[in-house]
Amino acid sequence: MTCLQYKDFSHNEPKMQKRNLELDGIRGWAAASVLFFHLINEMFGALFPQFRNPLTHIFFNGGLAVAIFFVLSGDALSISYFRTNSYRSLDSILIKRYFRLTVPILMSCSIVYALMRSGLTFNIQAAAIVHREDWLGAAINFNPSLLGMLRYSLISVYDAHTVAISYNPYLWTMSVEMVGSFVVILYLYMSRRLSYPTQTLITAIVFLYLIRSFNALFLIGVLFAQLRSNGFFDKQMTGTKFRLCRGALAAAMIAILIVTNEMPGVQGHVNMLVAPVLVYCFYTSKSAIAFFSNKISVFLGEISFPLYLVHFAIISSLTSYLVIEAYNRSALNVTNAWLIIAASVAASITAAIAFRWVEARALILIDRIPKILLLPSDKSCLNTQKETANASV
Repeated sequence: MTCLQYKDFSHNEPKMQKRNLELDGIRGWAAASVLFFHLINEMFGALFPQFRNPLTHIFFNGGLAVAIFFVLSGDALSISYFRTNSYRSLDSILIKRYFRLTVPILMSCSIVYALMRSGLTFNIQAAAIVHREDWLGAAINFNPSLLGMLRYSLISVYDAHTVAISYNPYLWTMSVEMVGSFVVILYLYMSRRLSYPTQTLITAIVFLYLIRSFNALFLIGVLFAQLRSNGFFDKQMTGTKFRLCRGALAAAMIAILIVTNEMPGVQGHVNMLVAPVLVYCFYTSKSAIAFFSNKISVFLGEISFPLYLVHFAIISSLTSYLVIEAYNRSALNVTNAWLIIAASVAASITAAIAFRWVEARALILIDRIPKILLLPSDKSCLNTQKETANASV
């Protein structure tokens, strides 16, 4: 029985299941939402209050987008396990997870470090113009150090992230991502040894919600992956009753977002509620799946992590420079603000494409690590049998 648990089905996976493109698409639009949130709400919202309104709060809500990221991470980390019932897939994820996150983080911070050393960051000057000293002006307000950048990228980003030492302040999510990933993997390792795995999972989700932990969102992603493997979402796609319920849920979530628009103290809790409900609505809607699986959505999904990682470099350099130039020419108005936003979006996407090209080649090496460290499936099974025999003697 133990040997069967470690059987490697990975070579059959392409025949068993197609890739869930909608996950990539949702992740891509969430990354775009974070980008627009930082450029519209944060960069220009204080200078031009009309940029902060219920519409931008719904579609360009950075906190909500990050909460959706966490749900999707739990789902994506669990998919291969529920498809194959193979612990080997978890072994591979566990070995690669630190490197999968850290290599792109190091690349991102290296870009910011190079810009700082070259004198090409203008965020502190621009912050005074857009009245965001508390946000834009607080970032990278220190002398760059190669050793400090390496220490932050490799270690501190996970356990000691603060704006005071960060080479990319948007990376506060990485410590949450790392811990959440290990929570997901731990549950999956335990799930087949639990008497009531689903009940245990739901209990953990409720408990983590009560203590306001983002880890609840990762475990909801695990639950979604399990439901998908059982065909639950497919059943929810048909029937007028399901469509009406899904529509009512989505409308209720939008209403909650609108009502809480001017209530910053509760928005974090609201995002933790709204994010998984919206993801559920997307997963059970044929129209939503078709939209999030189209070419544009999938493209955004492919560059989603690079886009998230590089857009601070663009904001602190190009965007801030354009703000200063417009201000010096007495031309910093709403129209030119939109032009600056458009230029920043184009630059961020271009940078993300280039970043993705380099990242993909680095990840090829990382993906080889499990093949080097893990025993082949048959040898792993044989070792397990020997250990069992020795224990019984």
